[in-house]
Amino acid sequence: MAQFIFRYQTLLDHRRTLEDQAQRELAKLLRTQAILHDQLRLQQQTIRDSKRDLADSLLGKVDLSAVGQFARYSGAVADRARQVVAHLAKLEKSIEESRKLLLDATRKRKALELLHDKHEAAWRRQQEQRELAELDDLTTQRYARLAMGVTE
Repeated sequence: MAQFIFRYQTLLDHRRTLEDQAQRELAKLLRTQAILHDQLRLQQQTIRDSKRDLADSLLGKVDLSAVGQFARYSGAVADRARQVVAHLAKLEKSIEESRKLLLDATRKRKALELLHDKHEAAWRRQQEQRELAELDDLTTQRYARLAMGVTE
């Protein structure tokens, strides 16, 4: 039996590859975003813990070197947190662009798959019509042979 061959199969395969690449790129960006959010949460937790420790050390005799050390440390952590926030802002734009690219790649792949399905359905109808025509021919030939056999 004949096998369906889609004229644009290579293009469909390419579109699937592009969609997979877009999915991987988006996943990579989302993973980076999750890591940065975790870093930001950890830095916020560190600042809270340091403030609590400083508050505990302010009871009784005050150690000015500890207060200065806290101020430097919390400033450095806050700077790092600002850098992470700035990186997250840039990353959000990249994620949006990546989502648009993925949506576009998916739309193009689905359009080709729809075309594939239509072509395959038309091919199957042709195959069925061809088979019916062959069966009709065989039936006609058999009837003709039987009819000739009866008249002889």
